[in-house]
Amino acid sequence: MKLFKQIFALVTIVLISSNLSAQEITAFPGTWGESFYQDKEKLTWKEVDKIMMDSQVAQNEWRKSKKLALGGLISGVANLGSVVWLVSNLDQSKPLTGPIIATVGTGAIGMIFFKAASENKRKAILNYNDSLSGGTSFRLVPVNNQNGTGLALKF
Repeated sequence: MKLFKQIFALVTIVLISSNLSAQEITAFPGTWGESFYQDKEKLTWKEVDKIMMDSQVAQNEWRKSKKLALGGLISGVANLGSVVWLVSNLDQSKPLTGPIIATVGTGAIGMIFFKAASENKRKAILNYNDSLSGGTSFRLVPVNNQNGTGLALKF
């Protein structure tokens, strides 16, 4: 009976560990940013952020992406201010050279930041997906020796 329990426990552990595999994340562009999916299930931004921050291979690129997106957002707010300045000068018949340069400059800087954030986000997702398919640095191997029956980690 004891042998049966050990074999049952071993088979159960092997089946559970073989079925515990993370799924790849896919990003699709949308109107208000990317939509993230894992298989056919849509993920929220918080879920994707948690997955990426838990993954050691994707964490660095994901953090860079968040910082660059913040820079793009700040530049976008500055762009909005320069557009208000431009419209104000149009209404008051003041010179438009300064507001036009500010509007174009902050718009270009914002686009550069958002493009770089998108590239880092793409790299983070690709790194995460590669880490899933590449296998791990260890594996579980069934062992039966003088100490008993069980699973051993092989590095």
